[in-house]
Amino acid sequence: MTILRECPGAVPEEIAGRLERVAEVPDPREPRGVRHVLVVVLALTACAVLAGTTSLLAVGEWITDAPPSVLERLGVRPIRCP
Repeated sequence: MTILRECPGAVPEEIAGRLERVAEVPDPREPRGVRHVLVVVLALTACAVLAGTTSLLAVGEWITDAPPSVLERLGVRPIRCP
C-alpha cells in the first residue's frame, strides 16, 4: 500500500477549502442507490491517483486500505458492517 507523504505546507484549513471546491461538482447520479457522497468518492479517488494507482481496480484497493489519517483528514467515517 502506498501512503501519502505528509505535505509540510498543507494545513487542515486548506484541505477543507479544497473539499468545498470539489463539493461544487454536480452529482449526475440518481439519488436512489447512492451510498457515498460524491465529494468523498472524488477526494478518495484523487488521493489514490496521487499515491500512484494506475487502474480502477487499484483505486478501489487503495481506498479499501486507505490510511486512517487520510480518512480522518477528509472527514470520512468508517461504515460499520453488521
